[in-house]
Amino acid sequence: MTRSDGTNPECYSVTIFTDQWRTIRDFYMQILDAKLLGERENLYSMMNIAGLPVCLRKSVLGETVSYFHLYLSLKNREPVLNALRERGIIVTRVGPYINFRDPEGRVIKLSESRTVLP
Repeated sequence: MTRSDGTNPECYSVTIFTDQWRTIRDFYMQILDAKLLGERENLYSMMNIAGLPVCLRKSVLGETVSYFHLYLSLKNREPVLNALRERGIIVTRVGPYINFRDPEGRVIKLSESRTVLP
């Protein structure tokens, strides 16, 4: 989308609302190697998950917990699978995907390469 003034929109954050702020933050950092960019304790965390800017925000004003499927490509999935197994997280394989859920039920899919091309 190019605007008449020549500027283009830029995504600086996708917000995920959660009731388990600390648990979800720690899960994404430990399992998905999310990088913490900044946070306000018990309210929100700014993170980078595989190049995606994410604001993990505690549901405090009646916001609904966010649900989605997160697709990530990862050549070497074994370290992630080992971390999931150590936590007792159920992992399934469907086609090229390894599927698991975060502690609030969001689906995360890992494939070795992009399976949906632009």
